[in-house]
Amino acid sequence: MSFFRDLSIVSARGPLVATVLASALLAACGGGEQEETFQPARIVAVGDENTLINPDGSQYSMNNVNTVATTNPNGIGCINNPIWVQYVAADYGLSFGECRGETKKNSALMLATLGQTVEQAAAALAGAGLNGNDLVTLMVGSHDLLAIVGTNKKPTAAEADVMIKEARKRGVLLGDLVLNTIATGARILVSTVPYLNTAPFVAAEGYDGNLLYEMSTEFNNGLNDRMGDVPSGGGRNGAILEVDQLVNAYYLNAGSAYNAITNRLAAACQTSGAPTPDAGLPGCETTDISAASPIFYLWAGRLQYGTITHGLLGQTAVQRIRANPL
Repeated sequence: MSFFRDLSIVSARGPLVATVLASALLAACGGGEQEETFQPARIVAVGDENTLINPDGSQYSMNNVNTVATTNPNGIGCINNPIWVQYVAADYGLSFGECRGETKKNSALMLATLGQTVEQAAAALAGAGLNGNDLVTLMVGSHDLLAIVGTNKKPTAAEADVMIKEARKRGVLLGDLVLNTIATGARILVSTVPYLNTAPFVAAEGYDGNLLYEMSTEFNNGLNDRMGDVPSGGGRNGAILEVDQLVNAYYLNAGSAYNAITNRLAAACQTSGAPTPDAGLPGCETTDISAASPIFYLWAGRLQYGTITHGLLGQTAVQRIRANPL
């Protein structure tokens, strides 16, 4: 069996799809001779700020106390409040040097940036020197959708239709990037975009929630459909993490496993100011927040995941990868 199942199979839709599919794939792969377990020599993290760890160990989520390396050489805050890609790296015995304020490691390459788009992710991966020993994680798309909307937050029906079609094109471009990455021999885990209408910024900043839902859906459809355009041909080394379905399940509290999320609507860290309203998040620590148990907020910022959300996504990502015996 290949490292990951065919993308067109893995990307089946439905609530709690990651858990259900993981269980099904474990059962399906129980018999027969298995290939040698894949152990990446390097993890390459690409995406927007939901994947980013800054050089000082701070993140665009809920930072624990004394995250910055200059005040805590061990970067303990980054370790105590990991983001989703740290769970994936740790499962292979890898770690990001940025988390401890160390020199960047050859075994863990952080290429995420604040506000990264599909085009910027492609440029980052183009210079990464990918090969068959790499595992790539890729989480982009939200900022593509916001760029499409721009300042036209309440468009006419005709304008909205153009935006929705452009959102689909960006999803197709992400699919192209995934396939190009696979062609290098690298393995890849790519995520869908969440339904942006569930994020705190929508109501606070006057966006059309229905439009953002439609755009998110079409972006993800474009990604999935691009995967379906390519024959499986012996298996492809990639999988999709259904972040849209997962975050929506957390948002709707669709299961007792998510009862620990105490606030699904507000951002634990309140940030403001154009043109970079998210720039203050790396300085947002648990001691700065008046809300009770801020690490249990679904959202840390206007469209950034909270600590508990990162934990749930990270655990599901590991499960998704390990569900197909490597």
